[in-house]
Amino acid sequence: MKSIRFVLLLALGCYCNFSQAQDPQKIEKEKAKLQLFEEEKFSTELSKKYTGQVVFANDELVRDLPESKYITSYTLGDKLSIRAYFANSVANSMLIQLVESGKKAKEVNQNISWFSTKSKYLILMYLDGNKITSTSYAEDFSEESMTTFLSVRADLNDGTAKNYFGESLYKELLSRQELLTPGKHKLRFEFVPIKTWSYGSDFDYKPIAVGEIDMIVPKEIKLNDNDCFPQKALDDPKLEQEALNAAKSLFKENAPNAIKAILPFKDVFIIRNEYGVIIKKSFMAAIACKNGKEVWYDYYIFDKMYDGSKYLDAVVSRDITLNGYTTPSGKNVNKDCLKFLK
Repeated sequence: MKSIRFVLLLALGCYCNFSQAQDPQKIEKEKAKLQLFEEEKFSTELSKKYTGQVVFANDELVRDLPESKYITSYTLGDKLSIRAYFANSVANSMLIQLVESGKKAKEVNQNISWFSTKSKYLILMYLDGNKITSTSYAEDFSEESMTTFLSVRADLNDGTAKNYFGESLYKELLSRQELLTPGKHKLRFEFVPIKTWSYGSDFDYKPIAVGEIDMIVPKEIKLNDNDCFPQKALDDPKLEQEALNAAKSLFKENAPNAIKAILPFKDVFIIRNEYGVIIKKSFMAAIACKNGKEVWYDYYIFDKMYDGSKYLDAVVSRDITLNGYTTPSGKNVNKDCLKFLK
């Protein structure tokens, strides 16, 4: 019986190996049947050389930036721009990967319309092999950029107060100060397609561009105030102090952690009841906090109740929205950001 079983297993193994040997041919035949989106006519010596790769520069990485401007090492705090070169557009890459995984081209073709509107990509960032963060699923891209473009760019740090796509990665990196020890580190980026809904959204797509750069962390990191806390939009020291006092009252035993209130929105809303009578006025503020070396900020809604003749001091609101808006998410920041609080 053992010898028969051995023969059967050997035969089965040979069959499996034979079947696997046929797969590449079958896959290529299926790929030839795919109805792909028409891609841009973009081909340069650099795009050919760096297909499937991410390149880096201290300059704005426009498509015609010469290769002499590309860098393989940079100092944290300097400007950094990245560009990815794709073999196929984001949407087409997903269609191809589905067929390569064993899906039939006919099935994929029947669902192609979903890929023109529900295609996106994430940029995943790794430090010394450990995943740090990625861009948000909420980022929005044009249909054209997802179906036709063969190269895309992101600015991690352009040195200005503007927040360009990719800068969320940089700010998250700055907040991980326990990992940013002085010296050389390896920073890695992966551009990964995602399907946000319907057919193909449950598939784990492979990166379509990958790149690494040596990152030098100096003893003192060069920071801009826009790398740290939200920018003040409303200049009202009295209201700031009321918000800070209210936050400290809420925190109670952790009151010393709240060190500064910032008013990043200009609007202060007057809230009335159904009869038009004023109840309160409300606003949002960011509260900067510190605990040891950990520094962060969180957003809260504050109310100034109206007693019929005057508005009372601000308190943290029990409401979860203000005029239809929820509070933004707070963030950790680098400890050296404290120097920007005035």
